[in-house]
Amino acid sequence: AVVSTQSGHYGRGRDLRETVHSDRMPQSLYKNLNSSNWQDRYTGIAELLDLSIKQPAEVRQCIVRISDAFTPRLKDPNSKVNLYALQCLLRMLPHLETSLDQVLTPFTEQLVPNLASQRANIVTLTSQILDGFKVHVDNPQLVCEYCRIIKSQNNPRIKPIILDKISDMVRQVHEVRPKLVEQMTVPIIVEHSECLVQTNGANNLGSYVGRLACLLYQCMGNKLLTEINRIKPATVGTIREYLVANT
Repeated sequence: AVVSTQSGHYGRGRDLRETVHSDRMPQSLYKNLNSSNWQDRYTGIAELLDLSIKQPAEVRQCIVRISDAFTPRLKDPNSKVNLYALQCLLRMLPHLETSLDQVLTPFTEQLVPNLASQRANIVTLTSQILDGFKVHVDNPQLVCEYCRIIKSQNNPRIKPIILDKISDMVRQVHEVRPKLVEQMTVPIIVEHSECLVQTNGANNLGSYVGRLACLLYQCMGNKLLTEINRIKPATVGTIREYLVANT
């Protein structure tokens, strides 16, 4: 996992230093990825995978422009292209390394809707890619990004998966960036406190909110309840009862 201790704002970062003059990618790559013909788009994805393996430094240098052309393929209307783009991205992650920090939001915005797909292989691949981000993306940034997704998502199939991925990182990131983790995650517990009343049933959101709450309590102790009381006093009782019963 990549865990940075640097402070800073995490957003839709673009490296303004990257220019067309630094782009060493073949123009056929962008032409194919943006083509209206699905077979050309498929070819463009194969070309990008090959470049990522053989010329990873050049691909990382051009990651912003590549992202603009490639990320729409992660949600391509053609099912073959959609699946192939996900398969290739999973293979590309080790070669892209930390260059993904620059383009995390464009990638997640195209990836996350796949978690609601009716196709099991699409959901599995997408989840594996999001897990792969933990290895290759700055984890404090990733926690922020996943919290942003939770705040903007209402799909009941997507929220549990993202909450689980936040929980997987929260203790490790809290060790190096406690204020950041608390600022981003405690409001999520407060906002979803009503889910803790009923936590039975498969994929029930309450069990995922509860897991995050328990992990935060292990990190923060009673400071968690103090912070919850500051944000929304009416929710303290519900959350305290859940923590007493489950920690």
